[in-house]
Amino acid sequence: MAPHDTPLIAWDDALALDGSAIDRQHKALVDLINQLRGHLGSPDREAQVMQCLTAMYLHAKDHFWDEEAFMERIGYPDKKKHAELHREFVLKLHSLTDCCLTGEAPYAELLDFLVSWFQEHVTTQDVKIVAFAQSQGAG
Repeated sequence: MAPHDTPLIAWDDALALDGSAIDRQHKALVDLINQLRGHLGSPDREAQVMQCLTAMYLHAKDHFWDEEAFMERIGYPDKKKHAELHREFVLKLHSLTDCCLTGEAPYAELLDFLVSWFQEHVTTQDVKIVAFAQSQGAG
């Protein structure tokens, strides 16, 4: 198997939270991150990467909206802090995308950021939302 055939993030039980729409959205983000890596070897790399980054940005915005609405509904006490982490992600993604547009394309940094942010955010931040929701009897 070639190195680019191996996913950067393999979806597994460690990333699954509760089988909800949030999990399905997280899995779609994982798929986009893995697709992005696959585009790096494409002869039409720049266009493919930009298309993937655009899809990722739009999906992340929708996901963050849904997640923040869920936090609001359940009265999650750290909603403001969690929402700020979402904003920081969007700003960093914009910055890295801008570099790609100007031809400075920090692909390794982009992939490292996406993988580390996603894994850290889901396994340390989003799990807190699920635990709080379950403690409140919310789903």
